[in-house]
Amino acid sequence: MSRKNNQYASISRTFEAQASRHPQAIALRCASVALTYAELNARANQVAFHLSTCGVARGDVVAVMMSRSPEQVIAILAVLKCGGAYLPLDGSSPVARNLKCLTAAQVNVVIADHEIHESLALGRHIIDSRTADLFSAQRSDNLEIDGESEDRCYVMFTSGSTGQPKGVVVPHRAVIRLVKQSNYIEVSEHDSILQFAPLSFDASTFEIWGALLNGGTLVLYSGATFDPSLFAKEIREQKVTVLWLTAALFHLIATRFLASLKGIKVLLAGGDVLYPKVVNKVLDAMPELVLVNGYGPTENTTFTCCHRMTTANRPTECVPIGAAISGTQVHILDEALQPVPNGEIGELYASGSGVALGYLNEDGRSGAFFRNPAIADGLIYRTGDLVRRNANGEIEFQGRRDNQVKIRGYRVALEEVQASLLKLERVVDAAVTVEKFDNGDQHLIADLLIDAEGATTVAEVKRALAEELPAYMVPDLIRLTTNLPINTNGKIDRRRIRESAVSTG
Repeated sequence: MSRKNNQYASISRTFEAQASRHPQAIALRCASVALTYAELNARANQVAFHLSTCGVARGDVVAVMMSRSPEQVIAILAVLKCGGAYLPLDGSSPVARNLKCLTAAQVNVVIADHEIHESLALGRHIIDSRTADLFSAQRSDNLEIDGESEDRCYVMFTSGSTGQPKGVVVPHRAVIRLVKQSNYIEVSEHDSILQFAPLSFDASTFEIWGALLNGGTLVLYSGATFDPSLFAKEIREQKVTVLWLTAALFHLIATRFLASLKGIKVLLAGGDVLYPKVVNKVLDAMPELVLVNGYGPTENTTFTCCHRMTTANRPTECVPIGAAISGTQVHILDEALQPVPNGEIGELYASGSGVALGYLNEDGRSGAFFRNPAIADGLIYRTGDLVRRNANGEIEFQGRRDNQVKIRGYRVALEEVQASLLKLERVVDAAVTVEKFDNGDQHLIADLLIDAEGATTVAEVKRALAEELPAYMVPDLIRLTTNLPINTNGKIDRRRIRESAVSTG
């Protein structure tokens, strides 16, 4: 997308325009801390000038390993201001996984707010954001670097079917399309958006930039984990009007802590299937609320489709994912890449401004990203999701084409979990599945064929996995057996697995 097709070429310039128009408006709140747009802009400029002295140039990837804080927001804005792209990493994730991400992204500079493992620091410049007066001597005016909308904005790693995480490269124009002049929500300078999602989860893209690129206030949740009393307190005291929740958290809050949503005008939920009865319970309790079911993979920048629900537009049998958001086109195709008739199931493909630049280091060779002028201009992303259009023209999610699942909002390739299990010394074979518990949430289940000559325990398996995988990818239930039964088709018989399990945990 060229500059003429976009009011501002980059996120940093869009933000700077907001800071220039409303310098004294509150840009960010966290507990008792409040920063105006002018203050946030100045502090980000200081960090950006420091990054430039460290050699960060346009196109470079800078890792940000920081907890949710004003300093974290300042850091990612600073990276963009000096022309770089930020790579959010969770400091609690296994060192081995974070090292894979740093290496794949060729990261030379890391901004951190804590001590990091020596293997991550080796050969890299580590900027300790806690160091007093580290940035105060730097200039606070805007940098002269003028990025373009096709420049890389961030790299976000997702679970990969090959056993390796895949880095999704998202450009500036994809983020601007997500939050500016959208058809699913209108954010103004009067709105406050809560940032609850971790930076490594792409929901944070909507939360952070939805507020800061529209002149609103970004409210940072001050707790480390979900606490219903703190959650309700901050929504109330910080006057939060827009909130994004994973499907699992939405169901939990709606069932047990519904009163905490008081004051919210627009509630977005997604990452998994929403239940109509829960949606209607929320709408009954809060008739003024607009509830949005947001659907989309990281590869198409947070949201691809959205479905707005009110008391006048209630779901019945299922909650649709709706229609494409502004700047996105969707295509429901068969295996021959031909459109399917309404009512029939096909695979969802996305095109338009939200499509990522591809996967890191794959140079467009991945089958998930491709070009086909007969379908759409530009890059097309194959989601792997099966959908259909209902009688009202709304798109309904029908399941997955492949072996990927959503766990607590994160997309997980079962093959990656299986690959990590098979690395364990006593594990001969492994079957990873998903089961729905009584509360409706999906959980990973691992059935392991163990070496009869040796011994291992569920606790040992979990400890080993915790060193390899993020917490959300460690199976909730692990069952050990000396016999993985095979059915007549030569596949693992998962029904009989349960009968042969010798220990669980």
